[in-house]
Amino acid sequence: MIKWIAYSCFFGSFLAFGLGVLGLFRFPDPYTRMHAVGMGDTLGMGLLGFGLFLLSPSWILRLKLVAVLLLFWTINPTMTHMVAKASLIQGIKPAAETSLKEG
Repeated sequence: MIKWIAYSCFFGSFLAFGLGVLGLFRFPDPYTRMHAVGMGDTLGMGLLGFGLFLLSPSWILRLKLVAVLLLFWTINPTMTHMVAKASLIQGIKPAAETSLKEG
């Protein structure tokens, strides 16, 4: 039963990464693309890590997986935000059909 839950997590991870890549090619401007890829990566890594957590044989390996996931969940959204803010400061405008909130 645990294997099937882990395999379902792996499949969900594949879908999250795939939807992130689809958003990378389909969305109109760098900001919405970055949002799609950042969300897909974060969710995909979370599901992948949870599936690996369920299948790992030892507790020390599980602790390492949790440490890597926490590090990834901290760094990935932060870096996505920093890149988006830097491109906004550099003057890259969003597409006309997207809205920008000042502040």
